[in-house]
Amino acid sequence: MRLYSIALLMFLAASPAFAASEPRTKAAVLADDEAWSQAELVGDTHFIDRLLLPNYVSINPDGTVHPKAQILQSASKRTGNKAEIASFKVKADAWKASHPYHGEVAFAGDTAVVTWVSDRPGAGEPVTSCDIFVYRDGHWHALYSQHTTAGS
Repeated sequence: MRLYSIALLMFLAASPAFAASEPRTKAAVLADDEAWSQAELVGDTHFIDRLLLPNYVSINPDGTVHPKAQILQSASKRTGNKAEIASFKVKADAWKASHPYHGEVAFAGDTAVVTWVSDRPGAGEPVTSCDIFVYRDGHWHALYSQHTTAGS
């Protein structure tokens, strides 16, 4: 009986329902978005799968739709592949260096809209992309992303 009780306690402790809740703050949403970027970099599909809702989609500037399954498949190419990770990191770092930006967060109930705004001098404040998160079961989850070439 003691072994059964220990096993049950371990299961409950690992259950998402018993995991620590995230705060409903700008810092928490931006931290999740940054962790998402890092997860895509290294191919952490477990993190990405937990973060993205089942019906998540990303829309590229050309109108191409990328559902959650495609995002996971793309990230999985880097899982444990140091060469792919290094190549992806070089591209991501180069893009960030030539496209400085900052995140702004607006809340409406259980929804957070993260707007990425260009910091390039003279560009005004063109929006480069937007991520929509919803708060479910004590955690932020991505529902939708839209990207643009404005200010590029």
